[in-house]
Order: sequence, then structure tokens, then C-alpha cells
Amino acid sequence: MARWRARPAYHSRRVWALLILLDVLPWPLGEDILAGLFLVVGLARPSRRRRALNLARSIGHDRPWRVAAAQCAFLGRWVARMYLLGIRRPEDLRRILVTEGAHNLDGVPGPAILLGFHLGPPGGDVIFRTLGVAATYLGWRDRDATLAWWSEEWRPFARSAPLSRARGERDNWPAVLYQGRQILLDGGKVHIRADGEGREVFRLPLSIGEFPIAAGWLTLHRLTGAPVVPVLHHLDGRRQVVAISPALPAVNLDRPEGVGVWRERLTDLVEDYLRRFPEQCPHLALVIDPATRPITVASA
Repeated sequence: MARWRARPAYHSRRVWALLILLDVLPWPLGEDILAGLFLVVGLARPSRRRRALNLARSIGHDRPWRVAAAQCAFLGRWVARMYLLGIRRPEDLRRILVTEGAHNLDGVPGPAILLGFHLGPPGGDVIFRTLGVAATYLGWRDRDATLAWWSEEWRPFARSAPLSRARGERDNWPAVLYQGRQILLDGGKVHIRADGEGREVFRLPLSIGEFPIAAGWLTLHRLTGAPVVPVLHHLDGRRQVVAISPALPAVNLDRPEGVGVWRERLTDLVEDYLRRFPEQCPHLALVIDPATRPITVASA
């Protein structure tokens, strides 16, 4: 029988009880229910509704309310995918994963920095390891909040714990990066989010405003020389698509033009994602500074 972990501090008792209840249901029923609940709650909350509408209007979408509603529902799917609600075995997860551009990673047999973003459904080491890629995640320790799916079949994933810190911890991020550096020097792969931990190093000038990028992944590249391979996830119906882009080109990061090449490349990737999947970008609505948004005329 599956055993539940203690409730994480950032979930209320009510939400935690709901997740436990929905996890009992067969996939994807729990995910669909959670998406519906987040849709209703999101549209009922003025702040969340306003942020979603602002993003939809900033990209010039002709149906901003539809995009805003889809963003709210997607947050529910994000939570469901993070906890793999109703997904009992790695094989069940593998069946709904689709890889695009796998050759871009096959061409990097040695160490690599798999660069993700807070866009689309959760990625992380569980997704990569299910696909047969031994990658260690560097970031928040959400694994402590894992629900009932640590069965015997999931136990190898539990043993391959990510290098991370709990929410609220501020002192051990350098230690996490140090361990990530060692993994890369030993020929392994790490997964880290460009907009995740660490100080801000630059911003991507998107059409909807400036997107802050953190320094952790750049630090690891400077220390190890490991290639940086951007990876973006999106939902295509029930399927989760893992899109692997070509590695960022070799540049001299000690020169401004070198950093500029990478900034331009990442800007193009995120901008393209935003245009194709605006409903899967609720995080952008939270982190884009309103002062950097283009001026638009609000409409009903």
C-alpha cells in the first residue's frame, strides 16, 4: 500500500486532502477535476484573472478571456502533473510522453546542462529518467511533497533524489551548484531552470515584457564548459511533449557579444513558445514586471 508523506507547509490542509482524494481516481480523471477547480477559482480571483488577461492582451490575442480561462485551468494540470495524480507506474507516465528533437541530446553523449524554464507542465529528473536520461535536477525540493506513487516500481526514482533545497532555505544554493559542478565534471547531466534559483543575470526582452533569467546555469557552464541544451515542455492534449533544442552555440561569455548571442537565442525560444502556447505560460503572467509591458488598450 502506498504511504503518504507529511503535508508540505506551502499546501493548506484542504488542498492536501483534495490531492490525496484525487490521486485515488484513475488517470486522467483527477487531473481533469483539478483543472476545472483551478479554472473556477482562478477566474473568481481578481488578481489572477487580471494577470492572465494582461498577458493575453499583451500578445494581441483576439480572445483574451479564452486564454485567461485556459491559463487558470492549466495551473490545475500543472499541479496534477507535478504529483503525477493517478499515474501508478513509470510505464504509465512513459506512454504519455513524446520526445521531439531527441537527436539534439544524442549528439551530446557526455556532460550536459539541460536548461528548462517555468513554462508548460513540470519537467525535472523524473521525466528525464522515465525517458532513460540520467539527469539530476537542481532546484526546489518538491520531491518531499510527493504523494502516494512511490511504489516499488517508483523506488529507483526515489533513490535518485535531486540536488535541491527546500522552499525558504537561502544558504545552501552554492552547495547545490558545487555538487552539480561535480556531476558535470564526472560526465553526468544536470537539469536546471534558466529562470530558477540564484541572482538575476540578465532579462529576455519578450514582446510582453522582460523575463528575468538567473545565473545558476551560467555559473555551471563557466566552471565546467558543459554544453547547454534548452528543453521545453508542453501539453498536446493528454500527451506531454519534451522538445529538445540544439545546444547553445559556443561563445566567449567573457565578452558582452557572447552573452548577447545566448540571450537572443533564448529570447527566440521563449517568444516562440509564448506565441504557440499562451495558455501554458501562467508563470510569465506572474514574473513579468508590469512596468516592462508594452502599452495596450484594455478591452472587455
